[in-house]
Amino acid sequence: MNKKWMILTCFFSILTLISSIICTCLVFYNEKARTDINSNKVLASNYIYKSTLITYNQNNKLNIIGISPGYSLEQHFSITNNNSDTIKYDIVWQNINSNWLESPNNNEDFLYTLSCSDGQVIEKQKMPVKNSSIIKNQELKTNKINECTIKIEFLNKGNNQFYSPNNSYNGEYKVIIKE
Repeated sequence: MNKKWMILTCFFSILTLISSIICTCLVFYNEKARTDINSNKVLASNYIYKSTLITYNQNNKLNIIGISPGYSLEQHFSITNNNSDTIKYDIVWQNINSNWLESPNNNEDFLYTLSCSDGQVIEKQKMPVKNSSIIKNQELKTNKINECTIKIEFLNKGNNQFYSPNNSYNGEYKVIIKE
């Protein structure tokens, strides 16, 4: 009888050991470790670029209707690199849908400026009428933050700049991390 208990105990001990090893392996490969850095939740991972945080302080989507000369809008966003390597990113315009810029003269007065804390400045560019790039292949070193401001304005030139109040401009600017 004692021999049966010993065999049963060994059998269940080995079974427990095997299941523990399997569970440990599953947890090791599936678990996502989280850490707090600068009060932001950051995903720690073996894959580069997983610890990059894009924060749009306002909505990065634009829905502008019937603006008049002198109109101005500023929006802020930041790119945080908590990776162990330098990252590269693009800032692009996408999902552009506009009837505001159909007149060629409108395009000269409706501009954007992008300025970032890393010194990157794109000044007084025409608002795009189709998807396009603002910045390509910009680098951000490890553990750095790049604070950016995009300003959209309809210049007041002091002459007749009346355009239909039903004209609209919709689209978004977006940061795309490159892998």
